[in-house]
Amino acid sequence: MGQPYDPGSSGANPYQPGAYQPGPNQPGPYGYGGYPPPPPPKDRKGMRLWGKILTVVGIVILVASVAIGVVLAVSGIGQVVDQAEQAFVVDPRAEHRYDAGDTFALFRPDNTAATPSCEITGPAALERGSDVTAEFPYDGTQVQSFESFEVVEAGTYSFVCSDRVVVASIDIGGIFSGVGGVLLAVFGGGFGGVLMLIGIVLWVIAGRKPRTASPPAP
Repeated sequence: MGQPYDPGSSGANPYQPGAYQPGPNQPGPYGYGGYPPPPPPKDRKGMRLWGKILTVVGIVILVASVAIGVVLAVSGIGQVVDQAEQAFVVDPRAEHRYDAGDTFALFRPDNTAATPSCEITGPAALERGSDVTAEFPYDGTQVQSFESFEVVEAGTYSFVCSDRVVVASIDIGGIFSGVGGVLLAVFGGGFGGVLMLIGIVLWVIAGRKPRTASPPAP
């Protein structure tokens, strides 16, 4: 009479968890080789879309900032130069007629250490102008403003200065336009360039094929 089957008497039970070890030519729980399938590739459509958007927006901001900034800078500097062509020298005396509402500034050479002192007399006291620095080349020398005034009453004004001074009518709007144009071209263009570079990086990363992990060596 045969003996009842005892699974423990013949070694490991093949039905116990972890007991079955597939060979190289035997299918395991994940097919031949016994390795799980690679994870599905990540969806990078969103990254690619944002890369395109940032690239286009960056290019638009860069081009617009540089173009508008150059136009404003050239226009503002042109207005300042036009006013500078009507400049005159006080050394040590001079006279000039102004209309009410005119603005002018006193300029000294850049290579002068001391700031000249000037006495200006006329039909009415002058009002102090905006504290704006302007400079331009005059008679082969670069001069820089150190004081500005606004004329309240029209008439002829007399200038007496302790040293050579160049007097030129100034356009505050032109100065701000020139400075603003330069700042817009530099900072606006730089911001647009950064956005463009970020967009290109995202676009390139999204376009790369995902790496597939190679199974470990048996």
